[in-house]
Amino acid sequence: MVHARLGVAGQNSGKLVSIVRVNARRPAEERGLDLVIVDGSPGIGCPVIASIAGADLVLAVTEPTLSGLHDFQRVAELTRHFGIRTLVCVNKWDLNPKVCARIETDARERGLAVAGRVRYDRAVTEAQVLEKSVVEYPRSEATGDVRAVWASVQKHLATFGLVQIGR
Repeated sequence: MVHARLGVAGQNSGKLVSIVRVNARRPAEERGLDLVIVDGSPGIGCPVIASIAGADLVLAVTEPTLSGLHDFQRVAELTRHFGIRTLVCVNKWDLNPKVCARIETDARERGLAVAGRVRYDRAVTEAQVLEKSVVEYPRSEATGDVRAVWASVQKHLATFGLVQIGR
């Protein structure tokens, strides 16, 4: 994992994200890894543009709110502009199934695949408190959702010939 550490009230920037991305490539190449995952910030500002620049695939994760729908639409336009394949995942989908359905419909109308949904699960917070990922936490119903989304992402990566899954 390669990351930057910001101080209190430190500002993220596109330049910072670009530096982290460059620094992430080196260990991946040294280890012969086909895949580098960049976790970008919300929105469509400079850090987001820097995080998707040169990407082969974007997984846009949104939440089922009107703000989430609007932000997803903006990200979808951004990735369309740059010609980057895009999948969508709706996090906490069960908090507002109607807006979730709108997001998924909008994605499909744009020709984007829906990678899946992750339910709201208090166990996610419990896992974070224990400094674990949700897939390492045994009492989480969301674990299966996260695994299903990852399986969908892997399938799309393999379909597009971007990585060899299972190496």
